[in-house]
Amino acid sequence: MDRLVHHGEVASFRELCSRVLTPKTRYLVLDLDRTIHLGRDLGQDLGWELCAYQGYGRDHFKRIENRQQSGKFLFDWDHPRKTAQYLGRSLKIWAYPGMYYGVWGKAAARLDWLRRRGFRHFVGDPVRAAQRVPQLTLLRHLQTTSEDVLRELAQHIWRRHAPDQVIDRADLAWVRGQWPQVEVVLTSASPKPTVEVAGEALGVDHVHFSTLDHINSGEAKIKRLRELCARVGDPDVEIVGVSDTSRGEDHCWAQHFTHVVDINSPTPFPAIVSSTSPLREVHSATLLTRHERDRRAGGDPDYLDARREKLAPAQKKLELTREDLERRLGWLLKRVNAVASAPGQITGDIAYRLAVLQEASTNLVRA
Repeated sequence: MDRLVHHGEVASFRELCSRVLTPKTRYLVLDLDRTIHLGRDLGQDLGWELCAYQGYGRDHFKRIENRQQSGKFLFDWDHPRKTAQYLGRSLKIWAYPGMYYGVWGKAAARLDWLRRRGFRHFVGDPVRAAQRVPQLTLLRHLQTTSEDVLRELAQHIWRRHAPDQVIDRADLAWVRGQWPQVEVVLTSASPKPTVEVAGEALGVDHVHFSTLDHINSGEAKIKRLRELCARVGDPDVEIVGVSDTSRGEDHCWAQHFTHVVDINSPTPFPAIVSSTSPLREVHSATLLTRHERDRRAGGDPDYLDARREKLAPAQKKLELTREDLERRLGWLLKRVNAVASAPGQITGDIAYRLAVLQEASTNLVRA
């Protein structure tokens, strides 16, 4: 790549776009969960909301739905029998997927020995492989009710998390005013009702979502993008991708887009990509939510959300050229190339070593 920029805290999404988008930009590709909202997975929330809707029954759920805040469970201790019925139904659906992801997703992300074992088992990142089980469980569960119910629940979730929004409809309208040639794509592993409701609220041009036949995650997002957006893949087309890259799911964007931007990310884009990648620039920024901006405007010195403690800390602006990156990462690049070019098929151990080296590249450029 030619340029890597850590912007630190940026006042708004519009200001960030003014630093990244150009008259040559044709597509602005946005992830949904944890990107549009700080720390919110709206697709996952739809699954938990449906559990409460079905467990309590429509009428009772309507009476207590406003008690739901950010947790996965909705308790009504005034009606213990209904609450027990609801919890039993939820556990029946989610106990196994939850334990499976707890081991290969969360625990493997924290325990290096388990992560290495996971790479051997899946011949790839165990965190992303483990996501498939809860994703399929969610999609099957959503088929047990009507699309009208799912849209109603998805709209309720969208309204509830409005204070956590980082990007809104007015921001994207401003982008179109500045760069009228840009098409905005919202692509997510979340199910159709969640992504369609978000797309309508934001006013995007295209929405890409998961179905039982197509889990829209990782490289599958690129495949769907190429199918539905005619000029993707054209060497003259500039594509800007914006994601929080949670769990590294969207790191593959760096192999296909000309510009990638991670916002509020616990796992920023790596600084080393394949020689065939069209990537020219990597950007990283901290963007405030609507609630944080309101608190800052009110003079609150502690305006940052407590959830940011789990994210990469905001840095002062740092800009590195290709020459700077070669000086910092030259030795690491040689090690990556040595591992990647080893004869034979990619094994779990090789995949693990490549992942560790790529993560080291991220840490080195931040140092």
